[in-house]
Amino acid sequence: WRGGLIVTCAPDVLFLQDLDGDGQADVRKVLFTGFSTAGSTQLRVSHPTLGLDNWVYLTSGLMGGSVTSPDSPSRPPVELKRTDFRFRPDTNQYEAADGGAQFGLTFDDWGRRFICYNRVQVQHVVLPSRVLRRNPHLAFSETVQNCPAELAPEPLKGHGAAARLYPISSNVTTADSHAGTFTAACAVTIYRGTGLPASYRGGAFSCDPTGNLIHFDRLETNGATFSAWRAREGMEFVASPDNWFRPVFLAHGPEGALYVCDMYRRTIEHPDYLPVEIRKHTDFEGGKGMGRIYRIRRSDIPAAELRARRTVNVRQATTAELCGWLSDADGWRRSTAQRLLLERHDPEAIPLLEQAIENGGFSAVHALRLLDTWGALSDAALSRGLETSPEIAVEITESRLQTSPVLFERILPLQTAASARLRFQVAIACGATTDSRAVEALARIGIQDAADRWTRAAVFSSISGRETAFMDTALRLQDEAHEESSVMRQRLPLFSELGRLMGASVPEEKWPGLTRQWLQRPLPQLPMTAAFLTGFADALRNRGVARGHGSVLASVVASGIDTPQTAQDQTRLAGLFREALRMAADSQQPVELRQIALALLAHADFSQAGPVLLGLVDPQQPAEVQSGAIRALGGMTDPSIAATLLEESQFAGYTPALREDVVSALLSMSQHLPGVLAALESGAVPPAAIDPLRRKRLTEHPDGALRERATRLYASTQSGDRAQVYAEYKKVLSLVPNSDNGRAVFKKNCSVCHRLDREGTPVGPDLFGIRNQPKEAILLHILIPEAEITPGFGAYILETKAGRVVTGIIASETATSVTLRQQLGKEETVLRSEIESLVSSKLSLMPQLLEKTMTPQELADLIAYLKGEKTSN
Repeated sequence: WRGGLIVTCAPDVLFLQDLDGDGQADVRKVLFTGFSTAGSTQLRVSHPTLGLDNWVYLTSGLMGGSVTSPDSPSRPPVELKRTDFRFRPDTNQYEAADGGAQFGLTFDDWGRRFICYNRVQVQHVVLPSRVLRRNPHLAFSETVQNCPAELAPEPLKGHGAAARLYPISSNVTTADSHAGTFTAACAVTIYRGTGLPASYRGGAFSCDPTGNLIHFDRLETNGATFSAWRAREGMEFVASPDNWFRPVFLAHGPEGALYVCDMYRRTIEHPDYLPVEIRKHTDFEGGKGMGRIYRIRRSDIPAAELRARRTVNVRQATTAELCGWLSDADGWRRSTAQRLLLERHDPEAIPLLEQAIENGGFSAVHALRLLDTWGALSDAALSRGLETSPEIAVEITESRLQTSPVLFERILPLQTAASARLRFQVAIACGATTDSRAVEALARIGIQDAADRWTRAAVFSSISGRETAFMDTALRLQDEAHEESSVMRQRLPLFSELGRLMGASVPEEKWPGLTRQWLQRPLPQLPMTAAFLTGFADALRNRGVARGHGSVLASVVASGIDTPQTAQDQTRLAGLFREALRMAADSQQPVELRQIALALLAHADFSQAGPVLLGLVDPQQPAEVQSGAIRALGGMTDPSIAATLLEESQFAGYTPALREDVVSALLSMSQHLPGVLAALESGAVPPAAIDPLRRKRLTEHPDGALRERATRLYASTQSGDRAQVYAEYKKVLSLVPNSDNGRAVFKKNCSVCHRLDREGTPVGPDLFGIRNQPKEAILLHILIPEAEITPGFGAYILETKAGRVVTGIIASETATSVTLRQQLGKEETVLRSEIESLVSSKLSLMPQLLEKTMTPQELADLIAYLKGEKTSN
């Protein structure tokens, strides 16, 4: 940048410049400081990259910071919390940027930003949090999509076949513990060059230094975002048998080649991640000073062409030549031209850039961004850009819609564009105008793209204050479509989320009329009605407005003026519940529809729905149906619910997933706590079934009688401190283990929060590194989980204003909502306006007393399995 380099060196971001060519920096200026240095070296600020929008972006390394600029001493620090950072080097503008990357940041040809972290090799930053902030009632807290396409449990979402690795080295790598998936994904790079075959263009490269390889995924559009698919089955783009080959960084070169930085080390693991005993015998310096850079390109590029591209003096190029470069097929040349044009800010470039917008293609994308940054982009040029580069132009147009009605006229036709990405961008833009036609456009986009959660979030962010108009328009469009029921089912998430949005925002006096409007919908649309009213009732309950112990919806209907219409509404509601009961119990119905019916029944009276729901908690029913029935029962208050669900033989027969459903549902409502404690006291439920966080809530409950019972119960199960238990259990390490049996123990006791060898759900920390730890350390983690809690996996207790309690780790958050991830990877998003309290805990989500759920031999078997030992014949 301007003859120097922007360099990250935590806690600082520096500008370094060599003025006399001796290879030493004569200028050293601190641009920013305050980035965290708490983590290991790959968990720090990195990857300064100039984006197409002319901001320089940096990753926060997952550790964040409190960032200030010496040039703005009076400005408050920018707090980086699960976010990245960006700044404009010439104007000293700086702010947090959505994302939260670890070690990798890249852009595609259209300026879309991609990041990664060690287990997810390519993520797309989809939706700006500023958009989500426009609607305080929108319960959506995500900004990043994990792109790997083969579905797997959260938070990996895709680390199945699409991300499988095929190392050819002899290192113990991710392939040994994660069915060949990433442990050290880094350096994600969207390839924009011309030096490789065309099939690589637009795809994502990423490194895994522990596997000694470079991976490649092709990217395919998936609604508003992308899916990543393995390009070649059974082999990697680059793989080495050399255990010291450690690719950690990728870059484009001037000839279109892909450059690879090989750190070349005997040991790539940071000392922090290895036990003290192993550190003493590990060579962390082997290979230091032996790093190298590789250049990968097609072999058929003429040598003269390569020399010409490598030796061109870009700084001697004229402004006109640089503008011409903006249409070059190679991304390095275009990005370099944009940077130099940005540095020069030459007025003579403006007409050339305006012509580039007319020409379309790559040059139009760069020209729009440069002119916009300079404040030189006219509405006329932007209107032309809506034709030649519409996605970028719509994004820029958003900030002008209030003052430029003509521009809104130009983007309105794009509501039916063929591109889902473009419709998504139009949905965001429509939130910036009060023009009533925006509601029609938003409803049309919402109906067409109802299956895409990102577009739904964009639509709902844009209808703040216009929810009723949107609902009426969406219902009209739905009725006019006359579509098959299967198509209608794809729109159920749209109406469910709309119900929750309106339940959180519509004033109380409108509740009866809104409910009546949906109760009058025709019976064939019952799934859609059930979806909306469930979301609506959920929101009312979360607001703490439920009355008494009966049905929230029945209370709303009865709160209207006592007229014949009210009586009809009550009759319709009773009929709706009866039909939902019939659908929920009908094994011939699709499971998806049975789940919708069960969710609605959570808001029925127990006297009407309880017996059917309890009967559906049966091993002969699909797991999804049993789970839905349990959640519905958990929202009711009848004391018989806990007694029935926790009956000893019933509880013993639950799968780990259903057991967690039962515990979570019953402990979320205070009315069920006496029944839970009774089951614990009788031995029907083992004490270890309650994790430490929930146990803490019981032993510190404000109700004195409940608190005393819980304290007495757990005092009797913990004879002595945990350190003493650890000392006593060391003897299991002398037993001869059976790791095959250990896998079964893992599946039964650990898989609800950990994933290993294709078993379980990755809620807790990655377990790959545990194989490098001694058995004593693994035993310590099992018996005293809170002895060491991995950063980012701290537990939280959230209580809503309605008295519901949710525990888990924070998966994501925005200014308006928080998402907690619980056991089995289940997530719940709660509006901040609905939160009574959110408190962090020093306890782990991992249960204590695990030793009481298995024999000493089983514990020895489990440790052997975690160590990766093989059972000897």
